[in-house]
Amino acid sequence: MPDSYAVEPRTVLGKKVKQLRREGTLPANVFGRGLESTAVQMNTADARKMLNAHGRNVLIEITIAGEDAPRSVVVRAVKTDPLNDAIQHIDFYQVDLTREIEANIPAHLVGEAPAVSTWGGILVHESSSIRIRALPVDMPQFIEVSVAGLTELEQSISVGEIALPERVTALSDPTMTLARIARPRIEVEETDALLEGEEVEEAAEPAAAAAETEAESSAE
Repeated sequence: MPDSYAVEPRTVLGKKVKQLRREGTLPANVFGRGLESTAVQMNTADARKMLNAHGRNVLIEITIAGEDAPRSVVVRAVKTDPLNDAIQHIDFYQVDLTREIEANIPAHLVGEAPAVSTWGGILVHESSSIRIRALPVDMPQFIEVSVAGLTELEQSISVGEIALPERVTALSDPTMTLARIARPRIEVEETDALLEGEEVEEAAEPAAAAAETEAESSAE
């Protein structure tokens, strides 16, 4: 059963919500398909705990004071202060439990890539999220991406190669790279230095040939 959180109807609107925030109350809105937006508010500390526990797009319930039944929602958007990252506002999306929703879900790398310890490769997290579709009750908080199969340098794993939870469909491009093994930095630097040396040598050959031709012309 989804976790439930208490909220209250909100009558303070517009710029006056600054006072609410100073009092430890967070303004929010509840909206959904075919529903009129409802202004609500909740305790800021409770909001932080909720976001830390569930993040976005994970099914929860909110009980609005005065209403008989809780509402099934997901956190759709969080507005924060650009200076101190404090939460300013939350948008709750009320879902239809029988209708699939789409969301960008974090991709978490798990396990150890043998290519790192064997060849000194560097594990690069290329894409941090995957867009998926699922019923609200099946929407995961994150997708685990195992890197245990990355055994060679420059090997990678893409969206189409990972195992998704049941009843979850990936919408991202199947070829989108999630993680890869880059060559060791020292090896890349040595290769670059070698290529630079070859370029210098190649450039020197025409110059030497030109000097030799000029010397022969002078001798004649």
